[in-house]
Amino acid sequence: DERKFYKFKESLSNIDSISPNISGSVTLSTMHGCPPDEIDKIAEYLIGTKQLNTFIKLNPTLLGKHQVENIFSETGFNYLKLNDEVFEKDLNFGEAIRIIKKLKSFAFFNKKEFGVKLSNTLGVVNNKFRLTGTEMYLSGRALFPLTINLANEIAKVFNGDIKISFSGGANATNIKDILSAGIFPVTMVTDILKPGGYLRMLEAARASDEIDFGINTAGKIDLQLLRRIAEISLTDFNYKKEKRKTASIKIPYKLEKYDCCVAPCQVNCPIVQDVPEYVRLIEENKFKEAYEVIAAKNPLPNITSYICDHQCTVKCTRWDYDLPVAIRELKKEAVDKGYKNFIEHFSGKHFGRNIIIKVAVIGAGPAGLSAAYFLSLSGFDVTIFERSSKAGGVVSQIIPEFRIPNEVISKDVEFITSLGVKINYNSEQYFDVHSIKQKGYKYIFIGIGASQPVQLNLNKSEGNIISSVEMLRSFKTKGHLNLGKSVAVIGGGNSAMDSARAAARLEGVESVFIIYRRTRDFMPADSEEFDAAISDGIIFKELLTPVSFENNILKCQKMKLGKPENDGRRKAVPLENEFENIAVDTVISAIGEHVESELLIKNKLHKDAYGRLFVNPKTCETNIENVYIGGDAYRGPSTVAQAIADGKKAADNILFKEEIILYNKIHSENYYNVSNRLKDIQERKGKVFSFNSVNVIEEASRCLGCNLICNKCVEVCPNRANVALDSTALGNSFVNAYQVIHLDGLCNECGNCETFCPFEDAPYKSKLTIFWSEKDFHESTNSGFFIKQNVNGNPEVVQVQYRMNNETGKYLSSANGVMYTINPSFVSEELERLSKIISSIIQNYPYLLSPSENNTF
Repeated sequence: DERKFYKFKESLSNIDSISPNISGSVTLSTMHGCPPDEIDKIAEYLIGTKQLNTFIKLNPTLLGKHQVENIFSETGFNYLKLNDEVFEKDLNFGEAIRIIKKLKSFAFFNKKEFGVKLSNTLGVVNNKFRLTGTEMYLSGRALFPLTINLANEIAKVFNGDIKISFSGGANATNIKDILSAGIFPVTMVTDILKPGGYLRMLEAARASDEIDFGINTAGKIDLQLLRRIAEISLTDFNYKKEKRKTASIKIPYKLEKYDCCVAPCQVNCPIVQDVPEYVRLIEENKFKEAYEVIAAKNPLPNITSYICDHQCTVKCTRWDYDLPVAIRELKKEAVDKGYKNFIEHFSGKHFGRNIIIKVAVIGAGPAGLSAAYFLSLSGFDVTIFERSSKAGGVVSQIIPEFRIPNEVISKDVEFITSLGVKINYNSEQYFDVHSIKQKGYKYIFIGIGASQPVQLNLNKSEGNIISSVEMLRSFKTKGHLNLGKSVAVIGGGNSAMDSARAAARLEGVESVFIIYRRTRDFMPADSEEFDAAISDGIIFKELLTPVSFENNILKCQKMKLGKPENDGRRKAVPLENEFENIAVDTVISAIGEHVESELLIKNKLHKDAYGRLFVNPKTCETNIENVYIGGDAYRGPSTVAQAIADGKKAADNILFKEEIILYNKIHSENYYNVSNRLKDIQERKGKVFSFNSVNVIEEASRCLGCNLICNKCVEVCPNRANVALDSTALGNSFVNAYQVIHLDGLCNECGNCETFCPFEDAPYKSKLTIFWSEKDFHESTNSGFFIKQNVNGNPEVVQVQYRMNNETGKYLSSANGVMYTINPSFVSEELERLSKIISSIIQNYPYLLSPSENNTF
C-alpha cells in the first residue's frame, strides 16, 4: 500500500549513509577437513584485499589423536570414541604452525592484526545414538582441557607472541584465568544455553573486572601462567567426568500445562521428604523447626542422617548449574543442632483419642520401626517383636560403627518407644501370624530383614570363605577376627565397601582387595562409600570374576564390558582363557542377601511363579487380610528410606481402614514467604559458588526452591520462545507464582528446553502455546490458541481459535478480552479457565500475540 511504499522509499535514501564495514575484524571458521592451502588463501584475501584483522579458528585435532586420548583418559571422558578420519583430514600441528607463521608476517606487512581462535568443536563417534547420524560434536567443560592445552602448545612455539581468542568450555568459573594469561577475547557459548547461563554472564563480567588489561602492554601470552592453567585442567574436578555422577536428573512424569513446579529431590525420595522446606529452615538458622519438618515424614532422622542413599541428591536441580546441594549433610546438621531442642519441647503423643487397637510388628528394623512410629502417633497400641537383643535391624547389627555410631541409632529407637511402642526382644518364637492374631492383634506388619547371604559360586573352593553378613556381624559384636594378612572382598555394593573397610581395620591385615566383574563406574555402592574405601587404602580390582580359591590363590576370569543390560549397566563378558591370580588368606562374599523365605511360606504368604510375594504395591498388604509386609522382607535388600516408606504406606492403609483419614503428625508451619523468596532464588541461579566453604548456611543457600519456582525452560531457550508470566496477572487461582507460555513463532524446536526440563517431557510441545498465524495453529498439535483480529472489519471483535487436549473450537470475544459468544459444545471448566487466561494475556501481555503491524492490541 502507499504507506509501505513511502516507508521503503525513505529507507532507500538512507542506504548510502550506511557503512559497508560491519566490523573491522573477522574470524574464519572453515569446515572440518578444509585443505590447508584453502585456509591460507581465504585468510590472505580477508587480510590483504578486505583489510580485516583476521583470526582463524583451529580444531583440537591439532593435538593429535594420542594426546587427545591421553587428556580424555585423565579427565574420565575416555568412553568417547574418536574417529581416525577426523585426525587424518584436519590440519596437523606442523601445518597449522606453518600457516600461522606465514599469515602473521602477511598481516604485519598489511598493518593488520592476526591471531588464532581456539577452538572449534571436536567431532567424535555418535556411539550412544542419542542423535541422528554417525558423528556428534563435543562442547562444554569436556572441551576445556583440550583447548587450553592446545593454546599452551601454540603459545610455546611463538614464545607467547601470538594473539589467541578463546572458546571451548569457557565459563564464569575459568574466564578470569583465561583472561589473566593474556588470552582474549573470550566467547562463552555452551554455558549460556544451560540453566542459569545468562545470569552467569554477570558473574563472568565481575571476574573480568578484576583484571588490569593494561599490565600486558606487550600483548604477549603469559607462558608460565598458561602452562599452569593447562596442567591444572587435567586434574581439576570441574573438568572431570565424575563431577556429573548421575546420568539424568529427570523425574518420570509428564509435564502439566499449568503449575508445573516440582521439587525433584522430594519426588525422588521414597518418603517424599519436604527437602526444600527443611533446607530453607536451616538457611534461616531454625534447626529445631527443620528437625520437626524432617520428623513429620521420617521416623528415623538420626539414622538417615548417616545411612541414606539420598536419592534426593540424585535428582537435585543444582546438578544443571554446578553441583547438587549436600542434602544429607544438611539433614545431619538439622539433626545434630535441632534434636535436643525438639525433644525438650515435645509434649507427648500428637493424637486426639486413644484407639484401643493392637498392632504387632515383626522385626525392629527400619520398616518395622516406621510402621510402629506412624501408628503410635495416631494412638494405636503397637508392640514390636524382635528376634535379637537390639532394635535397628541391619543398621544396628551389621553396619560398622565407623559409619554410624550406636548412640545415633539409640536416639531414634528411644524416641519411638517414648511414644508408647513396646519392643519385645529375643522373641523369634512370635513369628507366627495365626498365633499373633489369636493374642488379639488386629493388624500385623512383617518387617524382617534380608539376612541370608547369597552363596558365592566357585568351581573349586577351599580355605577361609565367609559372607559379608557374617563378617560384619562378628566385627560389630566382637571387634576382632583372624582374616590373615591379605583379604579379597567380592562385590561392588555398600556391603562390599563396609566389609573391605572393616577388614582393613583388623589387626594383622595388610592388604584388602575389592574384586568386581565390571568397572568402578558401574558399582552400585554409594559414591561416598566408594570414596571412603579409596581413602582407607582399599585396592580395587576391576573386570574380574572369581572362579576358584585353592591354596590361598583366588583365580579370577578377566572380563570386558559388553552391551548395556536392563538396569543400564553394561554386561560383563568373560575373556576366554584370560585369568589373573591373586594371593589372599580370606575371601569375603558380598554379592547380596535374601530373605528367609521359608518363614514367609510357613505363614502362608503366597508367591507367584517368579517367587514374588502377592503384595498390593499401593498398601503393602499381603494375601492375608490385615497382614502387611515391607522393607527387605517384601523387596529383598532395599534401602533404609524405602523400608521407611513401606512402613508408612502400611500405616496409612491401616488408618484408612479405621476411617482415620489423617494421623496427627509432628509438623511445622510453612515458613516460606513466597514473595520474598522468588527474587532471591533467581539471583542464586547465576551465582558461582567456591565449594571451599564448610559453612552450613551457605550450603543451604544454594537450594533453588524448586517447589516454588522453576522456569528452566525459559532460562535455556536461545530464542526466548518460552516466557514466564506472573500468575496474578493471568486472572486465575494458580498454585505457582509463574506460568510458562510457549510462543510458537519464536521456536525452532531445538529441544534445549526438553533437555533441561525436570520432567520426561518437552515444554515446547506440552505448554500452552500462542500461535501467530492460523496456518501455524492448524499445523501443530499443541494445546493453545490463535487470535484473529478485526473480525468482519470490527476492531472491537476478535475470533479465538483454540485447541485443548486435541479438541478444537472457536469463540468470539471483545477486544478487551470479555468473551460474549462461545461454541456451546465446548463449554467446560477447562475452556472457561483458558478463556480467562486469554483475556488476561490480551490485557496484560498483548505484545505476545503477534509481532506484526496487524496486532492492534
